[in-house]
Amino acid sequence: MARLRFIFNIVKVLRFPLHFFGLLQLRFSKSRKLYQQKANLCRFLPAIFISLILLLHRAVSSHWEKESQLVNNLNIEKRPLRSKTELWNENFTSLCFFLTLIWSLVKKDQLWKLINEAQLAYKNLKSLLGKQLILQCSWLIFIYAILLLLLLTIFGVQILVLNWPKMNGEPKTITLADLFQMTNFIMGLPRIMFVLIMALHVLYHLMNAGWLQSLRELRLQRNLKLFQFQIHNIFSIQKRINILAGHYFRMSYICYLCIVAFRIAEFLQSFRFDSNEFVQQQKSQEDLEDEAIWDGQENLTTPTNPLMKSLLILSWHLALWMLLLAAAYLQQEEYLNIMKKSWNFKSDENGCEMREFLDGNKWKGVAFKELDILDIMFFSGICICDRQRDSICFMSDRLRKKNSTYLNLVIIAGHLKLVLNILTFAGILYFVQQMEVRQLHKYLKQES
Repeated sequence: MARLRFIFNIVKVLRFPLHFFGLLQLRFSKSRKLYQQKANLCRFLPAIFISLILLLHRAVSSHWEKESQLVNNLNIEKRPLRSKTELWNENFTSLCFFLTLIWSLVKKDQLWKLINEAQLAYKNLKSLLGKQLILQCSWLIFIYAILLLLLLTIFGVQILVLNWPKMNGEPKTITLADLFQMTNFIMGLPRIMFVLIMALHVLYHLMNAGWLQSLRELRLQRNLKLFQFQIHNIFSIQKRINILAGHYFRMSYICYLCIVAFRIAEFLQSFRFDSNEFVQQQKSQEDLEDEAIWDGQENLTTPTNPLMKSLLILSWHLALWMLLLAAAYLQQEEYLNIMKKSWNFKSDENGCEMREFLDGNKWKGVAFKELDILDIMFFSGICICDRQRDSICFMSDRLRKKNSTYLNLVIIAGHLKLVLNILTFAGILYFVQQMEVRQLHKYLKQES
């Protein structure tokens, strides 16, 4: 109970920043002891503010890049220019933040339906068991939650500490470079909003896995009402909430895949061989300073290798992606386990619980020696087509009562395997390239 309660407390903490962004506005009703939706018009103000931040950062970034090109052309100083891939990555990431924000605001009712389904299911189960209700989850689910907190901590340090603006100009003078650092720091708000939605996606799968695990550990014995509740959860409710979650988190997941793709392109760009950079690496620091003085430049900015920075950023994105898919796989495993256990259920032949169950479902006068899962589903009006046989729904296209189009987890996991294969082959090529560069270094030293 303590481990699952810990994950639930993480969700309760995330509720406050989500409330600030207008994505999830709830209030707790003491009379009904349930959360209720509390939406107001003020929820659009953070969206407008974030949109203005995105526009301001786009304008400042464009002007700063033009100023850097002009300064380099006039030989005033040497400034490192960003590549086209980095510029495209920055612009497309801002677009992804905006699309995710608008989508989450429009589809906020679906998130509320997810929360409402969860709290109603918990309330119904508590009414059946009372004080005997014990919700528990495995240590693996708890470890995944700890890993998520670790990733969020690293992200917070990067936003608040590493992106803190450093004013290098004169006092009371703000240059365009200082303004770019300030807007880049303020861009932390859209980044936090996007990462919170991704973290909520991970927590959804973790809490769902813990809930299914608790249902599987229930001691049903002769309590057919409890088994009916379990069957209703793993068939109808599970499919409905998975389709709702797949539709709500659809935009954020697609945008996240696109951001990861641009991060990979930026990372692979560091693998290309540039003869000019190779020649510059052969020169000493004194030679570089002499060239700067000869060209009439005021100061010299030593070029830094962007490979390590790109690698760390890409590693964080891949870690969050792998954690999301691992949590979804854990939910799928728990779902298949409880389905396998419930399918072999047989009721007690001599129990009076069977007659009470049949009378409660308006089947008086019907005699059964025992009831199995098909009988319970027939009496409860549960459709067997709601069973998710091979894989759970991960991302849905449309919300319809029948024939909802969705992608299962097996298809989604194939994308990660493809990305890992690309990075593996890129790493091998980079290793071979570095070996050839070292041999060229040795040859030039021998010739000199």
